[in-house]
Amino acid sequence: MSVVRFGNTTSSSNIVEEISQRVPKSEQIRILQDTFPAGRVHGKTFYIGSLLGDPGQSLKINIDPSSPHFMQGQDFNGGVGIGGIVKILMEARGMKLPEIKEMFASYLDNTGPAIVRDNASIENPIRTQYNANSPYDAEYVYTNADGEVLVTVRRYNVKDIAGNPMLNTKGKPKKEFRPFVEGSPYSKFPDIRPLYNIPNIIASDRVVWVEGEKCADALNRAGYTATCTIGGAGALTKKTAPQFDFSPLQNKELILWPDNDTGGKKLADLIQDLALAAGAKSVTMLTPPMGKPEGWDAADALSEGYNIEEFVNTKAKITKTNINLLDDSFLVSRFAGAAPEQKFLIDGTFPLGVPILFAAAGDAGKGMMTLDMGMKVASGKPMINAFGGLVKEFGNVVIFTAEDDEAEMHRRVERLDPFEERRGYPHDLKIVSLPNVGGVFAIMNESNGEFGTTAEFEKIYEQILQMSNLKLIVFDPLASFVHADVNADPAAGAALTGLLARMATETGASVLVCHHMTKIKDDAVVKTPEQARNLIRGTTALVDGVRSSFAMWQVDTARGKKTCERLGLPYQRNSCFDGAVVKSNGPASRNVRHFVRDPMTGLLNDRTEEIKSLSSGTMLEMKLDAMVDWIIHCEREGVGLTHMSGNNGVYKRSEDADAPEILRGIGKQTLEGYVRTLQQDGRIDKFQLTATGGRVWLGGIDGPMSRGEYEAVTARDNV
Repeated sequence: MSVVRFGNTTSSSNIVEEISQRVPKSEQIRILQDTFPAGRVHGKTFYIGSLLGDPGQSLKINIDPSSPHFMQGQDFNGGVGIGGIVKILMEARGMKLPEIKEMFASYLDNTGPAIVRDNASIENPIRTQYNANSPYDAEYVYTNADGEVLVTVRRYNVKDIAGNPMLNTKGKPKKEFRPFVEGSPYSKFPDIRPLYNIPNIIASDRVVWVEGEKCADALNRAGYTATCTIGGAGALTKKTAPQFDFSPLQNKELILWPDNDTGGKKLADLIQDLALAAGAKSVTMLTPPMGKPEGWDAADALSEGYNIEEFVNTKAKITKTNINLLDDSFLVSRFAGAAPEQKFLIDGTFPLGVPILFAAAGDAGKGMMTLDMGMKVASGKPMINAFGGLVKEFGNVVIFTAEDDEAEMHRRVERLDPFEERRGYPHDLKIVSLPNVGGVFAIMNESNGEFGTTAEFEKIYEQILQMSNLKLIVFDPLASFVHADVNADPAAGAALTGLLARMATETGASVLVCHHMTKIKDDAVVKTPEQARNLIRGTTALVDGVRSSFAMWQVDTARGKKTCERLGLPYQRNSCFDGAVVKSNGPASRNVRHFVRDPMTGLLNDRTEEIKSLSSGTMLEMKLDAMVDWIIHCEREGVGLTHMSGNNGVYKRSEDADAPEILRGIGKQTLEGYVRTLQQDGRIDKFQLTATGGRVWLGGIDGPMSRGEYEAVTARDNV
């Protein structure tokens, strides 16, 4: 356990100096030799080719303990200066100062509490110079595919001067490891560092990588094929990676089981890239279960009777796959039998397990609608409606809100659930009000033109992956969670939607992000779903990249007053909206839904069917319905109508034999007014059929004209 003493903090330069002074010089020399096994000692000078560990004499380092220039030197090829053991570890092993400080903690933390065993005084560990004849506590043999020994790793348990085992900062016995190769009496790595357990890797389709030979042997005894990389987390870095051979993993399914700590995750991330580069068929990263102690590993799991088979097949994992077009993996013949059913979270509106964009203007009430949907998904109650459709899937929900604090979310929940039925929900609804937990975190940011996830999000995402039966994840609003220009940069938009798609695939949940629409002039009115889609803020890559988009827009004042009058409600500004699916990569209801705000809760409720029911019996609605049916019929038959002009105008054509009887004898202005009303209601629209023609042709919202598939069967007006 680390103890932070306030008022006694130390600068980086002081830490470096303390390490140089307190760590025994013999220990520094040993670490230098372990870091550069290809190095050679001549007198009081250590020679190595470069900081990459190449053999040679270009880089020389002073190892004279009595010299004021101890551990200093110069690379004659590149002019790189060497200034102490800390810089050597940073440059050669890629370690950071906190990691180095942890490595030397037993020398630095002299003021901390001591652990006394059997009244023996505590001394620094005995620093032994190990060779091939030194006694050891365990031995691990690395062989090639034919069983020939490539290198032997020996473990030495560290003891104090009284002979008692010493513990590390995690409470586990301190151990040191030394590699030995044939023909050398002293410890050194082979020129090419192999994987552990190569013969069994070759014979298996699936391999589990763990951190250390002890864990690998434990899994091998349990019936799995396990391996590890030689030297542990300190030996394999981006700089030393070329010295490691991952070729035995070609065409293998690799499962990475890192230790439950930062170092283990960092090493596993590197091995994931190296294994894929070596041709691994797939690489799956496991996430240690929540609640396990730091450093928890495969050996711990086996000793406590943990269900290993369930863990390696858990959903809490991330899999990356190599694309190989030379095998049969991607043949169309793999699509055999009945295709998987498309499941919906909200029937006809939101598919399950896909990224979703929900767009509306500010102050529309997006957060209230997603909260209401989340509560209904967690409630498990059948036959309830959200966003114009029935809730079809029930399960756990997570909502991240960047703008609304705990108090505001409490007020909203109370309004939506005044009788506190939420206490009996069969599923979990977790609401994370980020203003109350230190502020918002980015799920994606940009650095030097590259896009990637943040460390804070990855930590949270590992927890999300361990949640079972997850159905919905909400980020509200999008702009707060993305530190990249998704409004202007298509690459940023594509990277974000790719991340959302990965989350949806790996969790099986619908991942919904709330987004804003572009501001329009006060007197402008959105009339169609197509207009609404074009007003969604940001690069087109956002809408194009998600699998489903739902947009909402406020109706004009006259129509809003008329709607409220029919429903017997007092009209209020910002109370009446239309909404529709404006993009879907699969089956979906494209009908425009009508939403009216509940004055008690503030929630926009779908009132579509009620509005239709109230007006369906009137003569006007009958005439409007007949006009819609006629327009759509003419469009399908290739004899489209126009609003006012020419022989195809609705007034001129109302005397045709196929015109509805209810529309005959009605005046020109009235018929043309019906068309305007239907267009304002989003039931029909006008289209341009030729490059030189005007936007005058009438058609359905999702008809042939809207898709560019209209084919005229008449020469009227030079269609």
